[in-house]
Amino acid sequence: MASGRVGLLTLGGWRRVALRKGRLDSEKRQFVEQIEVAARAERHLQLAWKGERELSISAIVDESEHVRSFYLTDRGGAALPTFESGQYLTCHFPTAEGEKPLVRCYSLSDRPREECYRLTVKRQDPPAEAPELPPGRASHQLHQMEVGDKLCVAAPRGAFFLDPRRDNPVVLVAGGIGVTPLVSMLASLDQAGDRREVYFVYGVRNSREHPFREELEELTARNPRGKLFIAYSQPLDSDREQVDYHLAGRITVDFLQQIVPPGRYDYYLCGPGGMMRSLVEGLVDQGVPEDGIRYEAFGPASLKRRSPSEAGAPSTVEPRPKVRFQVAEQEVAWDDQYESLLELIEQAGVAIDSGCRAGSCGMCATRVLEGDYVTTKSPSFSPEEGHCLACISVPTSPLVLEL
Repeated sequence: MASGRVGLLTLGGWRRVALRKGRLDSEKRQFVEQIEVAARAERHLQLAWKGERELSISAIVDESEHVRSFYLTDRGGAALPTFESGQYLTCHFPTAEGEKPLVRCYSLSDRPREECYRLTVKRQDPPAEAPELPPGRASHQLHQMEVGDKLCVAAPRGAFFLDPRRDNPVVLVAGGIGVTPLVSMLASLDQAGDRREVYFVYGVRNSREHPFREELEELTARNPRGKLFIAYSQPLDSDREQVDYHLAGRITVDFLQQIVPPGRYDYYLCGPGGMMRSLVEGLVDQGVPEDGIRYEAFGPASLKRRSPSEAGAPSTVEPRPKVRFQVAEQEVAWDDQYESLLELIEQAGVAIDSGCRAGSCGMCATRVLEGDYVTTKSPSFSPEEGHCLACISVPTSPLVLEL
């Protein structure tokens, strides 16, 4: 009997040891996975190459009216470095001698592939209500390029990307050409076999201006938990409700609440500033945690104008600090109507280079000789010490800039 009890205890002990070993192995795997995911999430801070790289335009595809995709490949056929879905390329366009550099940032619109990068760009024409305004220089120049032409680009970068450290269901919301980084995210989820719950909500004017229609339908259809919703703000007579689109009008927080069930979701939004302002503020008001909302607004305006106090300055800051441009020998008063130092500088008629207007390309880096400032968002580009990115900076004291 005693030996039998010893045998049972020994067997139970082995079982406990096996269970403990199983838990330790599982915890080890989870720890290794967390380290790998964290390293991948920080990779966006490391550029795949320094400076500019010349790539070839190997194919051009018309996606919709005024929207084209450009497929870029290495001139020697080498594999292209990977990137995080949602990031962008900084494109440097040729200019005449003596002209300012022409730099624009365009989101990569496909999942990472070794053989090519895809940029999808809308040709920016003057608005119908103001035809006297000049067209977009960079987009027009790109749309005039042909297969075989070369394009100089900086390495993929950007802090707006699908966070690999999180596995919550996602809501991807796009407006107009802001769809490009979100298509990249959706395609990456599909490539990885990630079948989490995904809501893709896209707003455009109508079917004539609807890029990636078939691609979005195919990507969401392959995910049993994928849902696609389309909003047309100005549907054509031939556009069919509940067939071609689901909402006649613009995307609102109320509409998102109607189609997205209650739960913990990560929101990724990209579109014009007005749309982003409305949706982000509305989602926060509805109780969505701020760490569950990531966004990127395109266009000259930032998402939300912030006063120096909102941006983190002490309450004793002078309400209207003066900004002096040393080289131009000019001084102007800051006003909260401006969203950045860049806007103030341009309004004053002082020459300054700019590109992305979102803290990404570094074209507007300006030396600060005196005074303090804060940034209104986390930059993707790190300027030299003693310099600020004028496009995302606001003064918190009198400033002297080397301009």
